[in-house]
Amino acid sequence: MWFDSHAHPTAQGWSDELDAMREQEVGGFVAVGTSVESSAEMVRLSRQLRQQYPELTIGVAVGIHPHDADSASKESLETLEGMIKENPEIVCGVGECGLDLFYEYSNPKDQEAAFRAQIALAKRFDRTLVIHTRDAWEDTFRIFDDEGVPDRLIMHCFVGGPLEARRSLDYGAYLSFSGIATFKNAEEVRQAFLVAPLERVLVETDAPYLAPVPLRGRPNHIGNVAITGSFLAELRGVDPTKFAGQTWQNTIEVFQLQHKNL
Repeated sequence: MWFDSHAHPTAQGWSDELDAMREQEVGGFVAVGTSVESSAEMVRLSRQLRQQYPELTIGVAVGIHPHDADSASKESLETLEGMIKENPEIVCGVGECGLDLFYEYSNPKDQEAAFRAQIALAKRFDRTLVIHTRDAWEDTFRIFDDEGVPDRLIMHCFVGGPLEARRSLDYGAYLSFSGIATFKNAEEVRQAFLVAPLERVLVETDAPYLAPVPLRGRPNHIGNVAITGSFLAELRGVDPTKFAGQTWQNTIEVFQLQHKNL
């Protein structure tokens, strides 16, 4: 079975979504928030889906994306904290959070403050930290050095090369690879995947974004994690079934999903 370590599901179209997941042998996902509002929706939707489809393994990460860092007020961070306290059995991560200096949709100082606050939140509640970093590797590593990292750390949608991969691994991070790895111009990402130990690799869709080749340009779906995973297995020269099992176990371990009885 495949596990999608990072997706942004919606309440619509679940019958078709579930059919595709079953066809592609995808048995779990982590629903990820990018704001207080979307985090609350991920909790609500995931609770509903767990009741309707108990065969699925579902976790939630709550956080504030760097694009929305200007909304990371004391009150909004306290709201995220409340979500963790009120839903300890389902909220397994904090994020996605971090830095995006490519788009700079929010002020870099606000991004850094929100990032540091969410690192502290992950540490305080022993939750896995889910990182978004784009054009900000050195600043990301600087903040890691300043704040220290939680016990469990994921570099979501990894878009660096082998150097960034090795440095991230040195911090204890897991590297999560999306459909970007299938893109023609993503050779650096593929080389990063090849240097990562298999026990520190995750696979994700980032649905509805980043559909893999040959579906690039279309809305992405959780079931498509099997396409990316199979591509990566072939690239590595490993059996896809074994790779699916390895990445499933990696996701369970890094999010401590068994511990939280999800």
